[in-house]
Amino acid sequence: MRRSLTSLVLLTVLAVATSSAATLYRWVDRDGVVHYSDRPQPGATQVELQSAQTFSSPATPTTASRQSNRAQPAAVPYENLDLWKPQENEVYRNSGNRIDVRLRLEPDLQPGHAIWLYLDGKRVDGLPTSGEEFTVDNVWRGTHTLYAIVADRSGAPVMRSQSVNFTMQQASLLSPGRARQAAPAPGSPAAPAGPRSN
Repeated sequence: MRRSLTSLVLLTVLAVATSSAATLYRWVDRDGVVHYSDRPQPGATQVELQSAQTFSSPATPTTASRQSNRAQPAAVPYENLDLWKPQENEVYRNSGNRIDVRLRLEPDLQPGHAIWLYLDGKRVDGLPTSGEEFTVDNVWRGTHTLYAIVADRSGAPVMRSQSVNFTMQQASLLSPGRARQAAPAPGSPAAPAGPRSN
């Protein structure tokens, strides 16, 4: 009875540990540029990440490793990387192809680490690599997926946020019924009122 109970507990722990890892794919293009994506690509290799909102207790260092690491500060694992804006299924209307992105990272970003945003599986270049507020331009009409990654000095991902889906809508001259009706310009005749019910 004890042996079967111990086996059941061990299987449960292994299942939880396996489900807590997020999978990412890494590949190098013809120009030697390293890419990361949550979708498999030809020639890509899998990278296992610590998933969002988890905490791993560091192993107890040995005497030799403590002595070798005295010159370098110990790395602190991240507890939380939360992408809270845009919200899931948020809709942007006539935003000038621009969205504001907000993150929460706990603890703070470590020296030498960087924050990268990925839009539809591709890294958004030209953004700051630190901070918790970003503005992404050139986001076109349609539904998009966004997530964030913390990368170490070598560019390897350390932690990834959850993915958020959002939709960008824009008024179209071909579909004026979808756009909000504009107020008449000063001095222009007002639209005729409909029949009044008494």
